[in-house]
Amino acid sequence: MHWLSITGGLLLLCASSLYGQELPPAQRQTLPLPFQQLLQRQLERSAEGLALEGPVRPEAYRVGPGDVLTILIGGAFGQKLRVEVSAEGKLTLAEIGVLPVAGKSLAAVRDTVQRFLRPHFANVPIEVTLSRPRSFYVHITGAVPRPGRVRASATARVSDIIEAAFESPSEITPPPSSEVAQESPALLSAPFLRTYRAESSSDFMPALRNVLLHRRDSTTLRIDLLRYYTTGTLAHNPYLQDGDVIEVPSFHVQRDAVIVQGPVPYPGAYDVRPDDTVLDLLVVAAGRDGLHHLTEVRLIRKPAAADTATASQLITIDSLLQHPTRAPRLRPGDRVMVLEPEMATAAAYGFVRYPGTYPITHGKTTVRQLIKMAGGLLPEANPRVAYIERTRSFYFKGTAQATDLDFFGRAYLRQSLQTNRIVVNVADILEGKAPDLPLYDGDRVVIPRNEQTVFVAGHVAKPGYVPYQPGQPARYYILQAGGLGPQARAVYVFDAGTGQVRRGLEAPVYSGDTIFVDRQPMADTPEIAQLVLNDQISRRQHRILTVQTILTGISTIVGIITAYAAITR
Repeated sequence: MHWLSITGGLLLLCASSLYGQELPPAQRQTLPLPFQQLLQRQLERSAEGLALEGPVRPEAYRVGPGDVLTILIGGAFGQKLRVEVSAEGKLTLAEIGVLPVAGKSLAAVRDTVQRFLRPHFANVPIEVTLSRPRSFYVHITGAVPRPGRVRASATARVSDIIEAAFESPSEITPPPSSEVAQESPALLSAPFLRTYRAESSSDFMPALRNVLLHRRDSTTLRIDLLRYYTTGTLAHNPYLQDGDVIEVPSFHVQRDAVIVQGPVPYPGAYDVRPDDTVLDLLVVAAGRDGLHHLTEVRLIRKPAAADTATASQLITIDSLLQHPTRAPRLRPGDRVMVLEPEMATAAAYGFVRYPGTYPITHGKTTVRQLIKMAGGLLPEANPRVAYIERTRSFYFKGTAQATDLDFFGRAYLRQSLQTNRIVVNVADILEGKAPDLPLYDGDRVVIPRNEQTVFVAGHVAKPGYVPYQPGQPARYYILQAGGLGPQARAVYVFDAGTGQVRRGLEAPVYSGDTIFVDRQPMADTPEIAQLVLNDQISRRQHRILTVQTILTGISTIVGIITAYAAITR
């Protein structure tokens, strides 16, 4: 009885694995635990084997040995037949006949079966579906770490086999000595045999853009697997068929490669296809969408002879996309340099809605357009005191040595040339009172806050900030600061926007301006007294030197005249 239960369990296991059906819980519990675990693993593997990319296309799927088809015959007493294609590629319909189906599309097999069964089942629907795709062996050779025969399903693609061939084996038996190998050939395990080849040179790489797929009908497809990885082009990653041989060639990274350099996602050395063009390789290295972010490439070709100059060709991406058939052909040793596109930027800082750096067109984008990109001005912004900084280096055409400037004058000239602010009134530009100013790469527009104050400094009773009152002259703000001091001499108003100076108590004043009240010279502190004394001594010495110089000149002239008179007598 015990053996009968085991035998029954095996039969149930075989039946479940054959048809891919799960046993009812009652029958599954009658099996011993090891067989239950084996059945569970078999079901899991079966479920994994049915992983598909989507519904199988009947026009594209090729039927072969091992495929399981389900034939549904309708009517009052409907029938359901599950038939497996034999090893000879034939479909056997019990008591009706045998049909050769290997290599035909699923759609063609469906039509053939329906025509074959129509005379026997008239006026009832007949449907043929694929219940379980078959599995078969393919071969992979060439520049892969693990060549050999690999089991695949009818829904597998070329990339599945190549990726499996590059996976590291979990365990590799070390190579035995020659004596042990001669005495015990069985020690040469399968993992060792699949990896025991002459060590590949580091100068060679697998040519994944020239993978060869050899079919059983003697046709060969050349597959650009890297193009599939970059763009998802399924034409370069076809489905596998029974007995396919995948050959991965190798190429020399210096002699046979084309080098791609520059701002692309995948630069490096690529093997060249027979019909390769610059556009084809750029699609692989940058992707279709990535091409639209590029502007120009330079194709550099090594000379054919020692005395020939290196050829260089500048190519625009727009011309490649508009005329792809005119794209230059590539050959081994070429170098494709993707030029960095120049992206000019300008920044808007301060009291704009969205401060930051924005892309501009060099020399064309204006101040008004940049502020608009930054969301416009905030209510508390003060465009009158805004300014523009130009960070690009300034080239001075003149030379200070050609002038009569002394040492201090030349130093002052160098200091003055470092000023990087542009003399412009941003408020007038925004109000349309001044021409809009074009911006250049690196420019910065700074919009300070409108503090609504005027700073009063100098010889007043209470220097400091005074609230701004539109239309009031300098006199008003000086009075608010306590009035003029007893030693007041002159009043200066410094415009915060332009830096210009207005003089007098009636000078107009705007928010952010500075009022300075000068005074008569006097020494308030010992330090200032010492500075005044030093200045007086310096001025006195300067006058003495001037007088001495004049007297020396006069004495020299008198001496010359006296000598001339004595000679002419």
